[in-house]
Amino acid sequence: MSKTTDTTRRSFLKAGALVAAPAAAIGIPAAAMAEDGSKAALARLQDERAIEALNRDFLRAFNRGGAKGTAKLFADRKAPAIAKGVSKLSLDFAEAPQSFAIAEDGSNATACFDCTFELAEELEGSETIVQMARMQGNSASVQTVRKTLSASYAKAGDAWEITSIELV
Repeated sequence: MSKTTDTTRRSFLKAGALVAAPAAAIGIPAAAMAEDGSKAALARLQDERAIEALNRDFLRAFNRGGAKGTAKLFADRKAPAIAKGVSKLSLDFAEAPQSFAIAEDGSNATACFDCTFELAEELEGSETIVQMARMQGNSASVQTVRKTLSASYAKAGDAWEITSIELV
């Protein structure tokens, strides 16, 4: 006598719920009762990740539209004063920053990163062909330069904002 069993999506969901319920019952009180500093460590880790994401957003916005395109990421909503001719910024997020510090109260932070940027010398002239080349992003020469990107951050509510950023 053979008995065939049909497996449905609903049976998988029920089985998953049965397996997850005891784990959740054990895990929630342990997390709620943790007074060993793990909450503070988790909050710091979340802040670090939020600042990393803010840096990635800054780089994307800068590389897409220059310094003016980054104003919305700053606390004062003003674009940073980055030297004329800096056309592309890049950070190596795989490398550890030179320095990274979050204040004890978690309200502000500072960081310094190794940075590579392209310094482009603009084409001179007002001829139509030169204007067209400029509009297409062409330049007379491009140099790749390594410097340090120094940034300060402030926490506004649950979100981080850049207070200042400069190439040193």
